Amino acid sequence: MPYLNSLRNRFIVTLSIMLVLVMGILVFILHQLMIPNLISEEHQSAHVHANALQRSIDNNARMIADMAYQWASWGSTRDFMEGRLPDFPQTHITPAVFAEQGADMMLITNANDGVTWVAGRNPITGAFTSCATPTGECQWTLEQVRQIQRQLPVTDTTARIGVSPEFALLSTWPIAHRASTLSSGKLTLVRFLPGQWQPDPTSVASTLTLSAARQRLEVDQPSVEIDSVNDDSLRLTLLRDSATPGYQVMMTTRLDRDGLRDGIERFTLTMLGALTLLLALMMIMLWVFRAMVLRPITELSRYASALRQSPGEHLDSPPPWLQARCDELGIMAREFQTLIQELNERNAHLKALTNRDALTGLGNRRLLDRQLPRILSLTHRLERPVALIMIDVDHFKLYNDFYGHPEGDQCLKTIAETLGDIFQRESDLVARIGGEEFVIVLPDFDLDRAMDIARGVCTAMEAQCLPHEPSPTHKYVTISAGVAISSPEHPLSGEVLIKQADEALYQIKKSSRNAVGCAAPS
Repeated sequence: MPYLNSLRNRFIVTLSIMLVLVMGILVFILHQLMIPNLISEEHQSAHVHANALQRSIDNNARMIADMAYQWASWGSTRDFMEGRLPDFPQTHITPAVFAEQGADMMLITNANDGVTWVAGRNPITGAFTSCATPTGECQWTLEQVRQIQRQLPVTDTTARIGVSPEFALLSTWPIAHRASTLSSGKLTLVRFLPGQWQPDPTSVASTLTLSAARQRLEVDQPSVEIDSVNDDSLRLTLLRDSATPGYQVMMTTRLDRDGLRDGIERFTLTMLGALTLLLALMMIMLWVFRAMVLRPITELSRYASALRQSPGEHLDSPPPWLQARCDELGIMAREFQTLIQELNERNAHLKALTNRDALTGLGNRRLLDRQLPRILSLTHRLERPVALIMIDVDHFKLYNDFYGHPEGDQCLKTIAETLGDIFQRESDLVARIGGEEFVIVLPDFDLDRAMDIARGVCTAMEAQCLPHEPSPTHKYVTISAGVAISSPEHPLSGEVLIKQADEALYQIKKSSRNAVGCAAPS
């Protein structure tokens, strides 16, 4: 593998394999040892919570059973059943008593399980009603009364939860004196339970969701079931016998898996700390190896590669610390430095030649073609116009024929120097694009200002007083200029702008010389 040909890469691969092995061992410990232990502890905690819920439910059942026993054992209740206290319901079964004892409904039946009296608070309207039969105002108790009557023959004094017609905690006691076993009827107290029930109102975590389940046929079924819902919670299910024959009460609640999460988080932090330490050791070892062995060789390799792949741009020099070495690597670095300096000088010279006119030192056509679109884009973005002036030397062929080409070249240099003295803004662009043709690009110049500056250039050129005896226009060298404008409202491409200026120059030279013309507005 080519990748392993590098000493540094081989060293990194070796350290990486060691790191992966350590990570694998830590992950194995987490999944095979830590998580099973944490889950076992979590289930033990869930069973403790289930026992607490069972005690809360038993406390609620004991409270309603005690109240039912007290009512059933009162002498007034027995006197009412025997007809000696007919106003018992009006004097004893009152809304205040129900509110004080936390009951929602009371059913008194005779020895034949027939209804003697029923009273309670309507769970829908909240109104308290008390009737001799479950009709009229007490019609709302009818289904509950029927369900209680069906289970009276087999009911003992243990308080249970009924599931039909709605969830309710019920307790039934025989009506008799405390020292007597003779019963004249039965009294049943009912407390309606919501679908979301809190056996212990002081604990939000004890909220139970009630549902009914068919009686299981299996024997010795556990009363507590613990299932994992997701990574964040457990489902705790309590199964209890109900007051409704053939049904069980299923009570479920969710427990946060904080212990499991905290344990995994602690182990994960420990594992991350160990990995961080290993990575730090790995980086230190790699740094020492690189500083002592690889750094000088890598630097020289990089410079050699840069020289081979360089497109001709400027190259950085080798670092001073490498050039200062007294060994063979230092000698090679100094040789690289000498070679790089020579290459940079040649590149800079070649780059200047590609953008400058060799005779005048002004920009050439290559520079104009590259810079003009950028100038147009930037200036129009600021909502300003761009002016382009094209200049041509009048009767320059006659000048060359009369004075000779050396003098013609000197004339062009003088024109270039004059233009350079006039246009000194950094944003201005002056270029020679042909034998005796020059172009001036002026950002933020409108047509009037461009015409004025073009006339000023003609005047400045005439003021140079370069003799031009064969010229039919003037005794001195003169120029003609064509002006074109690209405005933000009517932007032109660089090619079109040059063409319009050239057309303006052509038109003015047809009619006269030593003059300025402009392109027709677009």
